[in-house]
Amino acid sequence: MTTANASFHQNSWKLNWRFQFHRFCGAIRNVSIDPSKRIVYTKTAIVLGFAAGFLLSSRLWVSSRFYPLIPILHGLPRISFPLDYICLAGLFLLLALVEVAAKPRIYIFSFACLLLFLALLDQNRWQPWVYLYLFMLLALSCFSWRPDDIRGRENALNICRLIVGTTYIYSGLQKLNPRFALGAPLLLGTTPHRLQIFHAFGWFVACIEATIGIGLLTRKYRNLAVLGGIFMHLFILYSCAVVYQWNSVVWPWNIAMIAFLLLLFWKTDFTFREVVWRNPIRFQKIVLVLFGVLPFLSFFGWWDSYLSASLYSGNVPMANVLLSPTVKSELPKRVQRYVTTLPGAKNVLRIQDWSMGELNVPPYPAARVYRAVGAELCRYTHNSPDVLLLIQEKDTLLGRGLFSPDTCFGSLVVDKW
Repeated sequence: MTTANASFHQNSWKLNWRFQFHRFCGAIRNVSIDPSKRIVYTKTAIVLGFAAGFLLSSRLWVSSRFYPLIPILHGLPRISFPLDYICLAGLFLLLALVEVAAKPRIYIFSFACLLLFLALLDQNRWQPWVYLYLFMLLALSCFSWRPDDIRGRENALNICRLIVGTTYIYSGLQKLNPRFALGAPLLLGTTPHRLQIFHAFGWFVACIEATIGIGLLTRKYRNLAVLGGIFMHLFILYSCAVVYQWNSVVWPWNIAMIAFLLLLFWKTDFTFREVVWRNPIRFQKIVLVLFGVLPFLSFFGWWDSYLSASLYSGNVPMANVLLSPTVKSELPKRVQRYVTTLPGAKNVLRIQDWSMGELNVPPYPAARVYRAVGAELCRYTHNSPDVLLLIQEKDTLLGRGLFSPDTCFGSLVVDKW
């Protein structure tokens, strides 16, 4: 009787799951978007995505913090309190104006200028979601926002489609590496990670994501690619928000990407050439280079990983800092919390943990950034010889990533930064 009841409940659960699945697919199939409203809704999705990202990573955008600001050029000014919070408030104000204005071009340009200024002052702000949202918003600024400018509206949307499509393609290609294949089953939880059948899961996910990007740019498979992308993002949300409750800053990004799939690609009739080349807006060529050409150079180590859709690819430069117990005691208390003690009385500060813990974003994965973080630690410890920065470069088509050690008497010398 017990076995029969268990079998009954299991079958009931399967039937209910199938019913909900078909109901969800039916709801998506019934989605119909007024072509004239696509660009308005796309603007809203970008604004909301930006606002949610700023709220969840607010300390990233201010100077009042312990994790160092790393400007693009040495000598750029540091914005002090309370001006840093005023700039952050300015971002929110300009986003609100972009949303409510009937012709938001001036507000988009103003927002972009302020955001780019803040990005010059700290490379950690070059997060993939910031990069994608910014250029999509700039693409919308190429539209006149006149109701009768139908061709201009489609040209602006096609630039956004190019950004989203190439992001999926490169994001999938970046994941075609052994590191991602090894770690990807963890997205399913700890138990599947131990099962042999899931060892090919990572390779499968990478291929699917790249295929989604290609499918979005075709007519025949576009709607199928949209459905595939939606389920992929729902799976990522389930893994990050439910299974691990980790990295909340990408939760709204995944929701925004689902919105972009529906707004830019669902039941549309544009051609591949219209997106990739036949666009009279000159900004489209800039986007084509930044999102379609330069990311390819990252496979050789010649272009930054986060500007090449490699978030969570498992193949980005990484760094840790080894410290002696004495050096640890010289660090600020809020930095010490991210130091872990290893066997042999060694302490390690994982830069990933520090950035995630204080800023709620991953560190910008570049050796120059890690060395700047190491230089900040040298300042805290008065150039102690017991500070050792270990950088592991990413694997490229030219070879395996090498380990690079450095100290406060090497390239971390404070005077150089």
